[in-house]
Amino acid sequence: MDATVTPPSTDRSDAATPLPRRRRARAGIVLRISIGLTIMTMLVLLVGVVSLSSFQLFRGEVSVLSTTTLPKVITSAELRGSLQKLVARLPVLAGSATTPQRRSIYDELISELEFLSKLVERMRDLHQQGEPAGDGDELRLLEQAQSTLLILAATVADLNAEVDRQIEAGARQAEAIRALAQLADALERLPGAEPGTGAAAAAPGGGGMLGAWAVRAGALMARAAGAMQTDHLNRLRVERRNAEHTLAELGRLAAATPEPEGAAMERIRADLATILVAPGGLFDSSAERLQARNRAQALSGQSRVLVETVDRFTLALFDAIHDQSTDRTGDLAAMIQERSRMVMVLGGASILLAILVHLFFRRFLTSRLVALNGAVLARLSGSDATVPVEGNDEITDIAASVRYFIDEIDRRQMDLADNERRFRDLVEGSIQGIIIHRDFRPLYANDAFLQILGSSLDRALRVRSVLDFIAEDSRPLVEDNYRHIVATGLPSERRRLRARRLDGSERWIELTSRRIDWKGETAVQSIVVDVTREVEAEAALRRSRDAAEQALRELKETQASLIQAEKMASLGQLVAGVAHEVNTPIGITITGASQLAVQFEELTRQIAAGAIKKSEFQRFLADGGEMARLILSNSMRAADLVQSFKMVAVDQSSDERRRFELKTYIGELLRSLRPTYKDVAGLDIGVDSPDDLELDGYPGALSQILTNLVLNALTHAFTPHHRGRLTIAARLLPQDQVELTVADNGLGIPSDILPKIFDPFFTTRRGSGGSGLGLHIVYNLVTGTLRGTITVQSIPGEGTRFTLRFPRVTPTAGASVGKAELV
Repeated sequence: MDATVTPPSTDRSDAATPLPRRRRARAGIVLRISIGLTIMTMLVLLVGVVSLSSFQLFRGEVSVLSTTTLPKVITSAELRGSLQKLVARLPVLAGSATTPQRRSIYDELISELEFLSKLVERMRDLHQQGEPAGDGDELRLLEQAQSTLLILAATVADLNAEVDRQIEAGARQAEAIRALAQLADALERLPGAEPGTGAAAAAPGGGGMLGAWAVRAGALMARAAGAMQTDHLNRLRVERRNAEHTLAELGRLAAATPEPEGAAMERIRADLATILVAPGGLFDSSAERLQARNRAQALSGQSRVLVETVDRFTLALFDAIHDQSTDRTGDLAAMIQERSRMVMVLGGASILLAILVHLFFRRFLTSRLVALNGAVLARLSGSDATVPVEGNDEITDIAASVRYFIDEIDRRQMDLADNERRFRDLVEGSIQGIIIHRDFRPLYANDAFLQILGSSLDRALRVRSVLDFIAEDSRPLVEDNYRHIVATGLPSERRRLRARRLDGSERWIELTSRRIDWKGETAVQSIVVDVTREVEAEAALRRSRDAAEQALRELKETQASLIQAEKMASLGQLVAGVAHEVNTPIGITITGASQLAVQFEELTRQIAAGAIKKSEFQRFLADGGEMARLILSNSMRAADLVQSFKMVAVDQSSDERRRFELKTYIGELLRSLRPTYKDVAGLDIGVDSPDDLELDGYPGALSQILTNLVLNALTHAFTPHHRGRLTIAARLLPQDQVELTVADNGLGIPSDILPKIFDPFFTTRRGSGGSGLGLHIVYNLVTGTLRGTITVQSIPGEGTRFTLRFPRVTPTAGASVGKAELV
């Protein structure tokens, strides 16, 4: 660095020059700082590398724990918990008393077994995912547990079947016992059942034999009922054989007893045999119940053994997984401890190095800069202090430059005074009015300001307050603005005010002010721009805008009136059509009623004359019945038309919200519109809508929409020689939205007309009675009342499709409005 800094040229002979730099090599501040920062950076990078590698190892271990070991621990715990539930539910299945209870418990057991199988499969997947070539004992335990679960599932199925057989046998046993009780009641009611009583006692040998027979039958019933309580199959078989022997004895006694007692005894004996020893009787059902119960107990015990086997496998598996997790956790803790010590050692070294760097910078940099700063401050305060320039580094160069610049500042202060004088001349020639005031007392004003106020400089400076130039209603704002500028020092925003010239006339000005230092004291400089012409132009523009807005409001009111008139016109057209349609059934009803009255008069006359014949009376009955049916059918037809029209007309003329079924409502609407399209040759109108689709909204708006679309299709889509079809279809979309389409295969809409169909007053039949508001009303009702959207697809010569999408439950307020799309 052998260059010498030279000051800018000046006409002063005593101007200071900076000291020349040393030419010999030196260890500069930059080199010293670079060495210190390099050492610190290397140490910080070392700490970062160690920390990053530790973090990578820690993340790897934690990833293994979270993705493999921890899920395996959780899964094994779930496996053991599920086994405990299985153990608790197995005895409940074995003790089920009813079929619904058995089915419910069996379904729970099957679900639990499936869940156990899934847990075992999940354990297998986790084992293969975490340790592809891992411990074979763990995999072996999983395979044994899975095979045991398959055996357990089959055992539970067998247990369920045996419990089912036990329940069914118990039901048959209970039914047999009830039948036995009813037979016992019949035996007690048998005449002469007690020895020595009843009519049978009078017969020779009859009463005593019947009584004895009844006693033996009752004893047989008692023994059979008692045998049902035994738990041994052999004893039950012995009782069955005894019962068969007793029944045979009772049969011989009944055969030896004269009628009618013998027949009654035989009937009771046969019923008793059917209940006790017949296939499926009391003894068979009891035996089957005991066998099913014994097999169920055996299967229940086998199931518990299998569950305990699976539990042993899972316990061993849980212990193995727990040992693995313990080992991994220990390794992770050891690694964290080792890396933490390393990071702490490196951190301590970093702190020690930072202290050394601080002491080095303080010795060779900070202390010298503080001395330089003190000398500069003393020099600026007016003393003759010398700026130190000792040393051989960059600080020495800075000190020499500072001493040079202090001398240079003194010189430039004189230049600043010259610049201020030139700036004053520039302000004087400004086209913007400038006034400087203190507490609104004018101190200075340029020529442009004097021209705005129409005053001379002497007269303007003699004014008591600048506020005299401001209109009275704007003075508080100017005063507040002045206080804010003086207090904060922030310039004010541009404000438009009414000003008053000295001759009394008013002008509009824009005022901007800022705080300045004027001759050692605080003052405010205000810039004033005359904007009278702009204000007058804005006023004229505002009046024009108000007139345009008024015209727009009147246009909207006219449009609303025309739309309402269009609604009433469509309703009137509907009334005319329905009235014409109702006239036909009413005329037929009147004709039939009058004809029936004539026949009644003729019948009355013939009856009074006594000359009525049977054939004439039958003809009267036939004709009268036919007339009555004709009157009834046409009256019902007229009533249906009136009811449909009433529903549609009331909905169209009101904004009532209610719930209604869409398909039914469309049918009512088409029935009321039928007079409009019934004379169109070859027209077919179809409705495709779900029967259970119910809307919550405004049926009047929907009626007006469909009416306008149908009438629009009848007017524009079809010609007298064109057979057409009109389809109204609806379906429910996701998010509770409804799609309603009205499609025809008519003439279609030309592409140049399609973008204009929703515009108000646009029609292609202006001279044929068209108002151009029908589809505009449809658009407003769909997007406004129904809060939906409407799209149009049309191909000339093939047809047109209007598609409406709107919420099934119309929002009450605040919902977004839809839009229309043209395709």
